[in-house]
Parts: sequence; C-alpha cells; structure tokens
Amino acid sequence: QQSIPQHRLEALYTFKLLLLGPGESGKSTVLKQLKSIYNVKPTPLELEECKKALHQNTLECMKVLCDEADMFGYKIGEENKETSAWLQDEDLQYNDDLITPEQAKAIQALFKSKAIQDTFARRDEYWLLDACQYYIDHVERFAEKDFSPDEVDLVMCRIRTTGRNSLETKLKVNFQGRTENEPEKITYEVVDVGGQRNERKKWIKMFSDVKAIIFLVNLAGYNQVLFEDKHRNRMAEALEVFGQITGWRDESKRPIKKKNVIQGSDIFKNVPIYLLLNKKDIFETMIHKVGLNKTFPDYKGANKCDQAIEFIKKKFREKCPPEKELLVWDITGVARFDVKNAFRAIEKDLLKKYKPRIKEEVKKALAEQRKANGINTGCAIS
Repeated sequence: QQSIPQHRLEALYTFKLLLLGPGESGKSTVLKQLKSIYNVKPTPLELEECKKALHQNTLECMKVLCDEADMFGYKIGEENKETSAWLQDEDLQYNDDLITPEQAKAIQALFKSKAIQDTFARRDEYWLLDACQYYIDHVERFAEKDFSPDEVDLVMCRIRTTGRNSLETKLKVNFQGRTENEPEKITYEVVDVGGQRNERKKWIKMFSDVKAIIFLVNLAGYNQVLFEDKHRNRMAEALEVFGQITGWRDESKRPIKKKNVIQGSDIFKNVPIYLLLNKKDIFETMIHKVGLNKTFPDYKGANKCDQAIEFIKKKFREKCPPEKELLVWDITGVARFDVKNAFRAIEKDLLKKYKPRIKEEVKKALAEQRKANGINTGCAIS
C-alpha cells in the first residue's frame, strides 16, 4: 500500500487563515485565545511586552479621559490636578516607564472623581479602549514589583497590530477520525494584521495562498467611533470594509480612495469567509441603553440583544454576493468557550470544503509516485 511523504501530506493539510476586520474588532484577542486553547505557551518576550502594554493601556485610557473631561468642560478637583497634569503630558505616552504603586493609587483616585466618572459615562462620544475599566480595576496589581501577566491579562492587553508586527501563529490540531494518507495533525497558520485604515493597504501582501478569512466585527461599534476618525461610526466602517472583502461595494454613497480599496470579488471568489460578531458582552449592556436605530434608522425592533444581532447579521449578509455562503457566530472574544466553539465549527466546515480537493491532490501525488517508481497499473515491467 503506497503513501505519500509526510512533509507533502502535512503541506496539503496546512490552512492559512487571515483574521481581518477594522481596528478594535478583537482580532488579536481571538488569536491569543486560540493560542491558549491549543496550548501555544507565551514566550518570556511576549509576557514582557504584555506587561508594558498593560501599563501603557492604563495610561492611554486615563489620558483620553482627562482630555475629554477638559473638552466637556468638567472641572477636575484640586486634589487630582497634579495626577491629571502628569497623565496629560505628551511625553508620558512615548517612554517605557512603568506605573509605580503610588501612581497606581493616584490613578484610581482620579478615576473615581466626578469629572472623570461623568466623562466615562459619555464614552460612546469619543474613542476609548473597551477594556478601560479592567485596566483601572487592576492597575495596583500591574504596579507590583514582581507582577507577571496571567492568562486573562494576556487576553485583555492591547498591542496595536501593524504591518511591522503582524502576528502569525501555527496551531497544531489533532486530526479526529483520520484515515490512511491523512496526517496526525492539521496545521492552521493564523495571521492577524492591523485593522486601522493606514494598515489595510498592507493586507494585499498577506493574501497569497489563503484558505479562509475570519472577519471580525465589534458589535458595540454601532454606538462607538473610530480611533482614527472621531466622526466615523465603527459599525458603518466595518460594513464598508466587509463589502470590499466580499466584492460587494456601493461607492455612490461614500467614495473610497483607490489606495484603500480591496478588490475582494476575484481574490476571494472561492475562499470561505466566516464572520465573527464580537464583544457581545458589551453589546448586551449597551443595547438596553442605546437603541440600534441610532445608527440604523431602518431598525424597527426592540432594544433586545438577540433581535438586534439578527438585524446586524442581515446587514452583513446583504454585503455578500448572493452566491456566497456566509457562516456567522456572535461571540465574546474574552470568553474562551465562545472562541473555542466558533473555531471548532470553522475547522469542521473547512475540512468539509477542502477535503475533496485534497483527496484529488493525494491521488495525483500517488500516481506520480508510482510512475517515478516504475509501477504502471496493468503493465508488467521486466
């Protein structure tokens, strides 16, 4: 019984997956969850980067809150003015100094002040990291001398992905129910690239040999603005970018500069696209306070989570060509269970779609091997 070389078999069962979506959609969070689920341990360098990022995330959030408090005309009390001035110093954002235990206490005191609490309550009007509350709640722990990030910290820290530090992770997954000429493990090469506008023109470099796209959307984005454009709604941006990826585009409403256009119709015609509607936990709280009709006037439903999500799913399906299948999950990216279930379903669907093609490649490889070894069916070779 013939079999093809292991390295060739492994190559056939290697799937390159692109994580795409606008900034703050949770791509890096989902990738970190996948690494944890499939036992890819963080390196000492990654732990150190996470530690620095948690300090910077905290400082960035507090600076935004202080700046916005000034914009809204909220007065910070005398007892917190020194802390506010320190946080608003531009140089603070560009050095690697870690927060001291004393500074951590001062940050928490400032955050509890009326001016900052009133500003925080209006966070849908400006850009702010979604995990702001987490950073403030844990800042004293971050400031401890022997602090080392745990699994939750690794998921919650925010390191902006750029073309220079796009993240690629290989996940080795046991091949359940494998048969002859199938490897013990399937390899998923998951690539996370930056989602901000200036990063999207670099996406094209990642498109070679892509087996699937996992597109992430921040559900709470219906009531949030972009980091790079305070006047642009995040959900509207996500719909537009998704339309570019699938090949659907309506430029009559909002023309796009050529350098930002991604022609998806030809590149991804035969590539599966999976949609993850992320940050459901934030959305569930937000939808009871701010109706979906704020962003979508055509929404006539109630302020109920499931009903609103079904409407959003419909909006994204409308951005797909009619013949394109779209599988959708609503998840909370920081919840391991949600990410695990969604990815398992994606794995199953990918195998179903690609296995017939792979079987043909295996058959071809075996035929080539027989030929090379001088074995011809129906002929005796002396």
